Amino acid sequence: MPEVFSNKLRLSIISALVTGEKDFTELKKYTEATSGNLGAQLLKLEEWGYVSCKKEFVNKKPKSTYKLTRTGIMNFREYVEMLENVLRSME
Repeated sequence: MPEVFSNKLRLSIISALVTGEKDFTELKKYTEATSGNLGAQLLKLEEWGYVSCKKEFVNKKPKSTYKLTRTGIMNFREYVEMLENVLRSME
């Protein structure tokens, strides 16, 4: 199993982003993670090429919006297929 999928919070972030881009606040609410832990895991996902981040100012406040990259989508799809194969083999 790739390291990226060995962490519950990273899996939660990727699962949230499968349905479309989300800002930091939305991801924090979805994952129920602390700001520090969420930020650290998002940074790792960004460094590994799974997530991209767009930073902008909205009403003079910084806003970071995240989305899955093509690599992130492809690797998550492969991971889900692997899990499905494991489950099928157990039947």
